Amino acid sequence: MAALSSWLFLMPFGSAQNDSVEMVKASRCHVYVDLEYIWTFEMVEEPRGGNTPILNIITFGEEEEPLRPEQINIYDSKGRRAKVEKFSIDTGVDGDPYVTSFLTVLGSSFIGMDLEGEFSNFPQPERVSIELGESEFQMQAVDCLDFEGLAEKIDQINFNSPNIQEDFEVLEIRRFGTKAPRRKGRR
Repeated sequence: MAALSSWLFLMPFGSAQNDSVEMVKASRCHVYVDLEYIWTFEMVEEPRGGNTPILNIITFGEEEEPLRPEQINIYDSKGRRAKVEKFSIDTGVDGDPYVTSFLTVLGSSFIGMDLEGEFSNFPQPERVSIELGESEFQMQAVDCLDFEGLAEKIDQINFNSPNIQEDFEVLEIRRFGTKAPRRKGRR
């Protein structure tokens, strides 16, 4: 199930890219960070085979937007797109997740989920993006050792801060990924 411990790594907000963080073309780990959203994606290899993508979302704004599985785009190096079918959210009851094909991403909130679908041919996606509202959030592929090694920084954010940018500066969190208008015909 989605776990905060496999969260994300963060670097200085607005500073030059740190050479110790390896940006890669394809990876099991992807991240998007700005002052409104933090998205993390990790493709976890299951002990019995197969892959399970974990998606975590933190929002700092007040907007509420619907999110459906088809708004999650996972691509391999040949441009093939994985089919995300459902969201699976840990309920705290072992073996009894809440499974749905629709969520509302709330403002000032956190949600973590496993993605259900067919991902066996996507162990290291080259590109991961999320379409939400009128925007498409292109996540940055990163080295998973860096992703895991710096994961604890996310736990240090004061989510009730009146000035989240100040918190990002103190914690040396920088932007990752890109945000663009959502492509026409994709709803």
